[in-house]
Amino acid sequence: MHFAKQHSVFIHVPKTGGNFFTRCFLRFSDDAMVTSGHQDGADRFELSGDTTKSKHQTLVEYKDLIGPGFADYTVYAFARPPVERMISLYYSPHRWMRKKDGGGFDLDARNEPIDLAEFKALVSSNKSISDLLDAGNISGRLKVNETAQHASGARVSLLDFADLRGGLEKFGRENGFDLTDMPVQKVNSSAVNDPLSLNAGQVDRLRQIVLESHHGKDQQFFPRKGVKGLLDSLARFFNR
Repeated sequence: MHFAKQHSVFIHVPKTGGNFFTRCFLRFSDDAMVTSGHQDGADRFELSGDTTKSKHQTLVEYKDLIGPGFADYTVYAFARPPVERMISLYYSPHRWMRKKDGGGFDLDARNEPIDLAEFKALVSSNKSISDLLDAGNISGRLKVNETAQHASGARVSLLDFADLRGGLEKFGRENGFDLTDMPVQKVNSSAVNDPLSLNAGQVDRLRQIVLESHHGKDQQFFPRKGVKGLLDSLARFFNR
């Protein structure tokens, strides 16, 4: 999402609260929401603007479209631990929507364990946070709640999904946006209620698949937690 006057862009990393960010800040941006087919304009939509060509546009794509002036920009994104994010993405409602014969769509909740082959394919086919932010061209080590510099000159500010509201308030404050009427928080939920119980026997394997993939480098943004820390963070998110 592009904020030309503020020299800011927001990179929407899937499953990090980006839809709620859009509800809060679309009115201040240079972009418009576009919907079609099964998209509902809340959890499923696209964005369009002079420099925004897709909802999940990357830092490099913004840099190429904005040009030399990008050096004066700040790039914001929320980060979420990669294992947690990939499990949430697997159970994301958009993956299970089915068209009804009479029109509209039903959601098949799929209350079943993760299929490892499907999970591997999902992990392989989705960009990591490092990919979206071109982290290989960011100086130093980028960490949540800190800012670093991209080779283009732009600053990259990584917000923490674990404190979504705090990150939204930081973005609003730094860009001069009034959020006194911020909407009630709603995060695009998963299609199951208790993925930990469903996958109790294969959490270690799921963790291995993610961390041995290109998503593994996203772990550098966070403090080390180990398996217990992973389980605790997953439980906190899916049970709130």
